[in-house]
Amino acid sequence: MPLHRNAREATTMYSRQYPDRYHPHYTYVQKLKKSLKENGSFNRTNAVQQQPRANPNLNEDIENQVLAYVHLNPRSSVRQVGREVGVSKTLVHKILKKYKLHPYKPDFVQHLRITDPEKRLNFIFWFTVASEDDPLLINLILWTDESKFTNNGVLNKQNNRYWSNENLHWAVPTNFQTCWGTNVWIGMIGGKLLGPHFYDGTLTGRRYLDFLRDDLPLFLDDLPLDTRGNMYYQQDGAPAHNS
Repeated sequence: MPLHRNAREATTMYSRQYPDRYHPHYTYVQKLKKSLKENGSFNRTNAVQQQPRANPNLNEDIENQVLAYVHLNPRSSVRQVGREVGVSKTLVHKILKKYKLHPYKPDFVQHLRITDPEKRLNFIFWFTVASEDDPLLINLILWTDESKFTNNGVLNKQNNRYWSNENLHWAVPTNFQTCWGTNVWIGMIGGKLLGPHFYDGTLTGRRYLDFLRDDLPLFLDDLPLDTRGNMYYQQDGAPAHNS
């Protein structure tokens, strides 16, 4: 009688005798019979124990290859490392975890020009001195910024890693303010939001000047006259702001 027929009949008898239990597929019965015939038991424990142990020198050599490749190419993915070394990505991940290497993600920071550090220090000095004279100075500052939606996409942090045994605070410089796209301006003063205001296309000096003359006064209408007469207008170092 064929093996598959015996397995089918066994599963049928089991389902009739135990109708309230889980009924396995007949192929599961086939696997049990094969394991009993080859290993002398219903599990593969004996077969696993009889397998020769892996060569420890070979494992150490693979680990060294993986660690060396990651050291020279810390931004590689586990898939890429496995492809270059010739092992599975699962093994690569186990090796990196064994040696306490973590996939740190980058932080996006604004690209700084050569004159920006000095300007920042000057602003901090002025703000510290002015705040001592007027502790409520921060409520008189109109904080502003623009966000640009560009046509060149945004770097996905989920797809970027830097393998290391310590956090190197990896940063990726970006240049959002030098790409063309649709800009959105918004301001905040004394806990009140002003805007948003949308720009179509590239933020140029002319468009920014038109905004300051024609649109910004409309956003300031709801502010007290004392605030409008004594406020500071904050802006960053975008080229359009300094044209």
